[in-house]
Amino acid sequence: MGKIVRTVCRSCHGGCGVIAEVEGGKVVSIKGDKECPINKGRLCIKGRLSHHIAHDPNRLTKPLRKTESGWKEISWEEAYDEITDRLGNIREKFGAESLVMGYGTGRDNEAFIYRFANTFGTPNVLTAGHMCYGPRIVTGISMCGNLPVVDYEGKPKCVVVWGCNPIVSNPDEYKGFYLLDALNAGAKLIVVDPRRTWLAQRADVWLPLRPGTDAALAWGMVNVIIDSGLYDKDFVERFVHGWDEFCERAKRYPLDWVEKVTGVDKGLIEKAARLYAETKPSAIHWGVAIEQTRDCTNNVRLLIALMAITGNLDAPGGNVFYVPPPVISVSELGAHKKLSEEQRKKRLGGDRFKLADMIGVINPRAVWEAIIYGKPYPVKALFLLSTNPVITRANARMVKEALEKVEFMVVADLFMTPTAMHADIVLPAAHWLEVDYVADLWKRHGYVLARVKATQVGEAKSDYEILNELGNRLCGKENWWPSVKDALDYILSPSGLTFEEFKERRFLRGPVKFRKYLEKGFRTPTGKVELYSTVFEKLGYDAVVVGNHDFNY
Repeated sequence: MGKIVRTVCRSCHGGCGVIAEVEGGKVVSIKGDKECPINKGRLCIKGRLSHHIAHDPNRLTKPLRKTESGWKEISWEEAYDEITDRLGNIREKFGAESLVMGYGTGRDNEAFIYRFANTFGTPNVLTAGHMCYGPRIVTGISMCGNLPVVDYEGKPKCVVVWGCNPIVSNPDEYKGFYLLDALNAGAKLIVVDPRRTWLAQRADVWLPLRPGTDAALAWGMVNVIIDSGLYDKDFVERFVHGWDEFCERAKRYPLDWVEKVTGVDKGLIEKAARLYAETKPSAIHWGVAIEQTRDCTNNVRLLIALMAITGNLDAPGGNVFYVPPPVISVSELGAHKKLSEEQRKKRLGGDRFKLADMIGVINPRAVWEAIIYGKPYPVKALFLLSTNPVITRANARMVKEALEKVEFMVVADLFMTPTAMHADIVLPAAHWLEVDYVADLWKRHGYVLARVKATQVGEAKSDYEILNELGNRLCGKENWWPSVKDALDYILSPSGLTFEEFKERRFLRGPVKFRKYLEKGFRTPTGKVELYSTVFEKLGYDAVVVGNHDFNY
C-alpha cells in the first residue's frame, strides 16, 4: 500500500472526510473517512472518483499566454509580472472598479477572492450568489440575524424538503444521508416539488406546486397555522416583531386563492401545515430552487416565518444557528472593511440590487453591460477563478460578446474551458487534492476541517497561492502574507493552533448551544425575528412579505 493522506473532499460543496491512497505521487483511490464527523465514512460517487479529474491528461499544467500564433507556455514569474503590470496600469488609468473578480459556485476560495478585490480597491466580485445561497444568507441576516440550518443531530420528527432533492445532491451545509437517517428513524416527510421524485413518492405529504408559486404555498400554510391557533404563542409574543402586521397581510392570501395559484389541493396544504406545526421538533430543509424564481426573497422570508411562528427556530431538531469554531471568519478574512465607502458605492448594480449589495454580490448582467456599453463606467479587466460563464451564465451570446471585448482577462482553471479560450493569460489551478486549506470556513454548520495536499500535477497552483502572490504585488504587503502557510496559521490563530497542528487535529467544532435568543435576542435591529423587517423598510422594500399576489397565472 502507498502513502495514506487524510483530507477533505471538495467535489461538490465539500466537507466529507476522505482517505486518499497515493502511489508514485499519484492518488490511486479515495474512500470515505469513518472518523470524519461530517460524513462518518460515507462518500458519493463524485468524491470516490475525484482523482480521475485531478490526474486527467487534459489538465492545464503550465501558465499560458495568448499570442497571435496561439497559446505559448510561460513561467509563473512571467505570468505574475504581466498580470501585475496590466492590472496595475488599468487601475491607474480607469480606477480599481474597472476590474471584476469572478468565481462560480464556491470552491472554498471566496474569502481570498474577496480579500484581493477589497484590498485592490474594486467592489465588483461576480459570484453565483445572486441566485444561489446568497438570497438565503442576506434574508436570514435581515430577518433573524443568521442563516437557519436543519439540526439533524437533534433528530427532527418532521422534515419539510422544499425546493431540493438532497438524496442526489449535497449542497451547502448538508449531506443527503442526514435526511435518510432521519427518515429511517421515523421522521415524517413533507416534500414541496413539482416533480414526482423518489422523495415525493416516499413522502407523507407531497405538494406538487406549480413552478414559481412557492411564496403562495407558504402563505397557505401560514394561514392554516394562524387560523387554527397552531403557532407558538409564547415565542410570538416575546420574540417576533410585526406579528399583527404579518397576520393582517396573511388575509390577502386565503386558502382558496392559494389552491388556485399553486394548483395544490387545499386539503393537502392544510394537512401539511398541521403536520409541520403539530410535530415537534420540525425542520425545513430548503434548496436553491426557491431562489431561482422571480419571487425568491419572499419565498425565503416566508419559510423563515414558518420556522419562527412554530417555535422551531434555534430549537434542537429544528432550524438552528450553529456557533462557529474559534477561527477567523470568512467575512473577516475577506477584508470587507478594507474597501472604502467611496468604492463600495461604485458596485455594479448596487443601486438596483440593494440586498445583494449588502453581501457584496453583483448581478452578472451588470458586468456584461459595463464591458459592452461602458455604463455606468467601463470594465476593462476580468480575473476569473473556478468559473465558466460562457457555459453557466444566462444569455451566453452576451457573455461571449463581453469576454471578446474586455481589454484584459485572466482565467485560473483546471482545464481549457470555453471561457478560458477567450483569456489573455490562463493559469493552471490546483485540484482540491493538491491544496492545504481550512475547509468549510464559509459554511454555517459549526465546523472547519483540515484539507491536506495529497498530490501535485504539473505546475498547478492553488487559488490561495495565486492570489497571495498577486496580493503582495498589487494590494499592499501589509494586507497579505509571506506564504499561504502563514495565511492558514492566521485563520486558525483564535484557536491557538498552527495549520500543522490542525492537520493532526483534523477538525474543530464550535460549542453546541440552542435557543441563544433567550440570553441575547436575535441579531436584528429590534432583537427579534422581524416579520415586519426594519432592514427591508430602510432599503425601500415592503417591510411585510408579499407573495405572488399580483402575478398572473
